[in-house]
Amino acid sequence: MGSKAAVVVFGEAEPKRIFRDSAVIDRVKSQRLAEMVLGATLHEADFLALDLALWPDSGMVCAASLPEYEVVCSRELARRQPSELTEWISQVASGRDAYAVFMHSAEDWGAFAIWSDGRLVRSLSVSPDSGVIEDVGERLAFEVPFWEGENSVRSGVGYSLPFHPIDFGNEALREFFGFILEGREDESCVDPEEVEIPAFRAV
Repeated sequence: MGSKAAVVVFGEAEPKRIFRDSAVIDRVKSQRLAEMVLGATLHEADFLALDLALWPDSGMVCAASLPEYEVVCSRELARRQPSELTEWISQVASGRDAYAVFMHSAEDWGAFAIWSDGRLVRSLSVSPDSGVIEDVGERLAFEVPFWEGENSVRSGVGYSLPFHPIDFGNEALREFFGFILEGREDESCVDPEEVEIPAFRAV
């Protein structure tokens, strides 16, 4: 399956523990959140494990409204330039921070972004074919080892980046949300197969 993700999390604080702490999901608010993505009436289809919910089928949105955070996953959100989402993020966030990770292993592309109070703080999008697609704001601490060559591509003859976008995307998932899809887990990582998110499909 590889690593595929299109996830945005809204909250008042850094969401690294969001999937570790048990919390009741508000199904009504979750459906409203999902409908804001597609702009259509949806009905609840089922629950999906987080590793699958990160890249749901076309026409489906996975969303969870929790007491401190809201999570939404949809391939409709995936942008090679995450800054294009700023207006939508500002509307949905209502003053909260937002964290996003987008990647698709078949396209060898990865991106992440952070917004604060509706303003884009940091965005990075990379692929070996296009190089650096978007680079806005100051680099975060977790990025530094990648740019300094500590995670270089082993078979990187002619590779246009100093690291693999999917490795980078998984590290962004770990940094922001406390789990990974591929790579080396540590004691802080949640198993994404053990977390479930409501899925909503167009009527």
